[in-house]
Amino acid sequence: MENKFKFLTKHSLLKKIKNKWFLIANIIVLLITVVLVNIDLVVKFFGGDFNDDIKINIVDNTNYYDDIKSSLVSVNKYIEKSKIVIKKVSDETKQKKKLKGTDDILLIINKDDENIFKVDFITDSYVDTITYQAIVSSLNNVKSNIALANSNINKDELAKISKAVEITRSFISDDKSKDEENSRILLSILSLIIVLPCFMLIIFLVQMIGAEINEEKSTRGMEIIIGNVSSKTHFFSKVLASNIFVILQGILLISYGAIGILIRKFISPTTNGKSVIMNVASQLDVKEALDIITNSEVISKLGYIIPLIIILIILSFLAYSLLAGILASMTTNMENYQQLQTPLMVISVIGYYLILISASFPGSLFIKVISVIPLISVSLAPSMLLSGQITVQIVIIAIILLVALDFVLIKYGLRIYKIGILNYSEDNLWKKIFKAAKQK
Repeated sequence: MENKFKFLTKHSLLKKIKNKWFLIANIIVLLITVVLVNIDLVVKFFGGDFNDDIKINIVDNTNYYDDIKSSLVSVNKYIEKSKIVIKKVSDETKQKKKLKGTDDILLIINKDDENIFKVDFITDSYVDTITYQAIVSSLNNVKSNIALANSNINKDELAKISKAVEITRSFISDDKSKDEENSRILLSILSLIIVLPCFMLIIFLVQMIGAEINEEKSTRGMEIIIGNVSSKTHFFSKVLASNIFVILQGILLISYGAIGILIRKFISPTTNGKSVIMNVASQLDVKEALDIITNSEVISKLGYIIPLIIILIILSFLAYSLLAGILASMTTNMENYQQLQTPLMVISVIGYYLILISASFPGSLFIKVISVIPLISVSLAPSMLLSGQITVQIVIIAIILLVALDFVLIKYGLRIYKIGILNYSEDNLWKKIFKAAKQK
């Protein structure tokens, strides 16, 4: 049995790896990954005016130009790729004519007895939301400061009003710190990067097992195979080969991401490996983020947190592959299998969506309970653990439940697989399945 098991596992694995579509698909995935990591550089390569200076011409009819200019300068920190150039002009009509065919901005500042001043924001083209909101916010700040200055408030009192509040973050428990709080937030964001590939690999795993088993059944090759090996050997060889293949594919995906970052550093060393996607996700510098995680107490806990997450992922992959194999044995063609696998896909999607809403409901008992449910826990538990919403003990419970599920699937699934693998009729299929599950 052992030699036959090794042969079937090796044959199934090599069949997947040596398939020309495996090579073609991975080349395409590599190219897509590299492009996504360097998407901003790709956009820049084809040219555009996104790096041009943002020119703001101001017609000031209020004598507030200096205050407005100093405030608008601060908008630069919100716009990474461009620089704001501010210029005072006098001829309003002439400046409006100059706007034609440009991306320049004309601000006409007029007095307003009820609201200090009012502004006409004039352009010939559309202005992106970030730039517009940043300019409007800076103008509002100027108005507020002028209003306070004109209210005859003592200068010392005015300074107190303008000064930002000083906040000292502290905890009752000595084992908690601000760095750990920040690192948990960062790690929970990073966990989403892990969850999405896992979600994709699970879909790939379920599809692959179903396709291979249905292919053997459709060619009647299954009868020859089962005539020489037991259904148990065949079942476990498919599960093991598929999981090894998916893990290999996961390692390749990580490698593609690393290649993309290396290419980015090589062609644009000043970017420090950061992409537009990362900048949108967070304005926090990568080095600063790593320093926060390194200096926090969470780093000392990763020694056992990471192994627990890996165990959770492996057991979940095993559960999905066992279910996929059982469902595939029950069907007579790929179309029927597609219908049966839909609930598995829905279950995996539930976990992913719960991650997105868990931040809005911190401490939710419902989400904590869902995080230990097998098949969903692989998506939800890692993110919640790293963000501190659940404890290690809850993850251990999720692992125990996964072990129990895998045991049940192996014990009863083998009985169903034995009957279903040679079944080519859909008549009374469920009756046959329940009967097979009861047999010893």
